[in-house]
Amino acid sequence: MSQEPATSDKASTDRELHSQEKIWKHFQNAAKGSFELAWPRLDALVRKTARLVARLPGERARRPVVLNIGVGDGRFEQQAAARGWEVHSLDPDAEALARLKSAGVTTHVGIIEQLPQEDSSIDVVIASEVLEHLTDAQRRAGLAEIARVLRAGGTFLGTVPYAEDLAAGEVICPDCGLVFHRWGHHRSFQNGDISRELSPFFSSVQESRTAFVSFSRGIVGNLKSVARWLLAKLGQPIAVPSIVWQATK
Repeated sequence: MSQEPATSDKASTDRELHSQEKIWKHFQNAAKGSFELAWPRLDALVRKTARLVARLPGERARRPVVLNIGVGDGRFEQQAAARGWEVHSLDPDAEALARLKSAGVTTHVGIIEQLPQEDSSIDVVIASEVLEHLTDAQRRAGLAEIARVLRAGGTFLGTVPYAEDLAAGEVICPDCGLVFHRWGHHRSFQNGDISRELSPFFSSVQESRTAFVSFSRGIVGNLKSVARWLLAKLGQPIAVPSIVWQATK
């Protein structure tokens, strides 16, 4: 007669089934082309970071220390490093991080709840489309860690999907029957949610709703981008709006 697995074995199996590491290992390596849709968002964050670091004093403006959490396809890190910044990237996936070493990026295999950086050592932290992947406990621990590593007056930039219908993103594994969100999302955010979650850790938080669009696609393409941007400002789901924030320590 077969026996049920020991409690510790079953708990380990449950953690493995619900782990996002396999999801992100797939998208960041075998399917990294899926991140091309995120390029306008990442490019906008590079520009926003550039405006922030330009206001830093002295050598910090010339060689700011920037940490990006969640590597994706590495586009943010590559552009940031090309500007001469000291760029750090944190992600659980060593394979995806390895591609960045040739660009001069300092890579760290790890998780947001346990950042390896020293206290008050980073000028700008980026976490774009990251917080929705975390449980409530992980998110609180991660925000505390980001506040810890930021220098006084440092900035935390990030984005999350706005009013995401999590159920619409659910899929089922045809092998084991596990139902999961195809991108590994745990949380949907409405207006004001980010400010409430970040306020205990940062002196000021600014958030807004927008869509990140490209304006280099010809007349028709640019008109579509304007329309999507306007619809996102109105919170229309068809525009796939994002919440973007800037928090100061």
